[in-house]
Amino acid sequence: MHKTKAIQFIQNGRIFYSVVIPAGKLAELSKVDVWDPNNPQSGYQRSPSTSRKREIGQYALKPDSIMPVGGLLNARDVEDADGGHYGSKLKFEIEYKEGDISFGTLTIPDKALPLYIVDMQHRIGGYEWAIQQQGGERLENFPLVATIADGLTKMEEVDQFDIINTTQKKVRTDLARRLKSIQVKDVDHMLALDKRGKLWEAKGPVIAENLNTSSGVWSGKILPPNKSKADQPTMVVRETSFVTSLKPILQTPYFIRQSEETAAELINRYWTAIQKVWPDAFKNPDAYVIQKSPGVFSLHELAPEVFEMARDKGEITVKSIFEIVKSLGEIGEAEYWEVKNSEGAASYGSMQGFRFLASELRQYLPKIEN
Repeated sequence: MHKTKAIQFIQNGRIFYSVVIPAGKLAELSKVDVWDPNNPQSGYQRSPSTSRKREIGQYALKPDSIMPVGGLLNARDVEDADGGHYGSKLKFEIEYKEGDISFGTLTIPDKALPLYIVDMQHRIGGYEWAIQQQGGERLENFPLVATIADGLTKMEEVDQFDIINTTQKKVRTDLARRLKSIQVKDVDHMLALDKRGKLWEAKGPVIAENLNTSSGVWSGKILPPNKSKADQPTMVVRETSFVTSLKPILQTPYFIRQSEETAAELINRYWTAIQKVWPDAFKNPDAYVIQKSPGVFSLHELAPEVFEMARDKGEITVKSIFEIVKSLGEIGEAEYWEVKNSEGAASYGSMQGFRFLASELRQYLPKIEN
């Protein structure tokens, strides 16, 4: 049994309670109804992800962590599959009432347990992991917010689980990376992203923005978040694609140590040299794929090798890079990059294809001389 202060509210005859319960107690009272492929009558949720629980638990262990947003749990009605026993599983003593909203003391009897977790399994699991496996005993009393339904049937749980998980739109990749670029300004966030191998995602949008606002090859060509081609017709490639294509560059030891400004300048020099190889392919970007996904993914995959060769020559300049990449022109003239050329770069239309294109181009790079 557990008692707590609560706010009771009613929606279309269903009884709910908004509560704050210590994390350790909430983990003790609740359960996930996991789907078992060998039992068609089993639950409806996947087993909790260990990595997601660990990620939340590691955050919870931080001295300044907060978790003000709750989820939905249910004291399930198992007596009537059609419902009708709403408000019969839990006990509530009203101290103050206004319309359909009441304040008072909620009692969760042992016979109402477990509370089935509809939406909150990884948050509760994360705190449980931190408490039980990481010595985070202080989190036992960390207050977590939750809404507890009194008497929903299992089918109603499934309906709520479905509506929450199928209508809840994830943050778009480009916006998520923009958030990382804000977080990385804080040292602790930067270290956390670095440990997860995500630092490149935080630096990428800043580099893309620098290139997009410069006077170089990429000036006004990278479509930022929340914009469309109709809004900005000069844009050629979406920021999310461009940033993803930078990963091979930004994960090299040399670029990990560079500031976003320096990285942007070096990448601009690289593309200035590429433009000198196929100048006609840059005159009308919409008619060629060199500044679209086939071009940026394949040429950025080659870039780390080119930068290393340029460094070996003494300095990464447009001139030193051009001396290396000029041989790429042997694969064909600008027509090779035309959108309508079904036998050229435009024929590579997937991530695997972009890797194949990079391999084709790599054959034309000069050999490293010992």
